[in-house]
Amino acid sequence: MNDTNTTKPQSPTRWLVALGPTHEPIDEVRFIGNRSSGRMGFEIAKAAQETGAHVRVLAGPCHLSQIDSLNDVARFQSAADLRALLTTDWPNFDVLIMAAAVADWRVAGEKLAGKLRRETPAPVLQLEPVAEILGNLQSHANQFVVGFALEPMEQMIASARRKLIAKKADCIVANSLQTLDGVESDARIVWPDGRVVSLDAQGAFAPKSVVARWIVQTISPAISQKCVH
Repeated sequence: MNDTNTTKPQSPTRWLVALGPTHEPIDEVRFIGNRSSGRMGFEIAKAAQETGAHVRVLAGPCHLSQIDSLNDVARFQSAADLRALLTTDWPNFDVLIMAAAVADWRVAGEKLAGKLRRETPAPVLQLEPVAEILGNLQSHANQFVVGFALEPMEQMIASARRKLIAKKADCIVANSLQTLDGVESDARIVWPDGRVVSLDAQGAFAPKSVVARWIVQTISPAISQKCVH
């Protein structure tokens, strides 16, 4: 594959890319969240933009300065913020790249006011699950949804296959835990028909910029087939 060339899809032209973590507040200072640099989502957004697509990015609280170089960026902090943005924006787009690392739990009830002090007794926090976002998102028959799975290497394909159903996705990009905070990825694309494809036969690690272009190129034919304007 030529990693400097991204195949231009015939359609669609509107991509929505969610990236980075969510921060679920404990008090005004502290939060519960997942680790995520946002790098893979950023590289996919950039690769899609290179095809001529209009790309809107929904970026969580990550410190990747390159995100601001993209043309259309909205920011979120919590899962509730992200859900609100997706509810508003998704009806106007053709492709959703759900690369955001949504926290699994949040503190039940309202966040604590002010800042908890170290010298005070440690609070007992009651956690509750963060409501599923992608699986509950309303999609039309001509929209294409890409979910993500981050798991230990020996579990990531099985997890991706489960998420295909739970997330109502057209495909899942599976990554091993070794990619976390890194600049390389060993991503596989898992399809509903059982296919698992990777950048090379060994599923070796490659720069995320290269993997992102491969992802965009690989899913574009299926997108063009499903998303008919």
